[in-house]
Amino acid sequence: MNIKHLSLHLGLGFALAICGVVSGTPQAQAQSNNQSDVTGAIITTSDIAGGFSPGGGRRVILVFRTDEIRNSVFNAARLVNQQLAQRNLPIVATGASTAIPAIVQQNLESVLTASGNVDAGVRQTASDLVNAGANPTLAENLASSLRGLTAGGQVDAAKFDAVVRNYNALINASEQGSLENPAESLRAIQSMLSILLNAAYIRT
Repeated sequence: MNIKHLSLHLGLGFALAICGVVSGTPQAQAQSNNQSDVTGAIITTSDIAGGFSPGGGRRVILVFRTDEIRNSVFNAARLVNQQLAQRNLPIVATGASTAIPAIVQQNLESVLTASGNVDAGVRQTASDLVNAGANPTLAENLASSLRGLTAGGQVDAAKFDAVVRNYNALINASEQGSLENPAESLRAIQSMLSILLNAAYIRT
């Protein structure tokens, strides 16, 4: 099994937009109170390349590009939470034939939904990744970034982007040998991310 070359070497930029908000104005305050809602002028990549700067009292918010993408990802998050609660998260890794262990799904559910002993769940996920050969710092970054990702059946766009970046960093830094026999936590994370990303792809 060659995880490094799965389609799960991930990208999320197609589904996200950058929104520049000017601090201290009523419009900015309204937008900042509902960051998941794409309201107001969305600053595109070409706008940024054309000279937009987040300085001058502005801050940058990462949001889903459309309401349809956001709603689709939220529905997928609720599905992931349900599958983890039932301990039937599907397998996505090519060539994998064994189910993801129930204890791993229970642990990931705790971390993603920010319920139960989340700190212990983060430590266990990082430890599982390190024991399978992952860089300790990158494993900790990925495990920590998962905290609350699907809590309440919603997904924060910036948090989602951070998880994808941390996942890719870990995969890129991993030796091929460690990817041929991946950690069970990595298999579970791959499955979860594939469900969320497929929901975003379908809506683009």
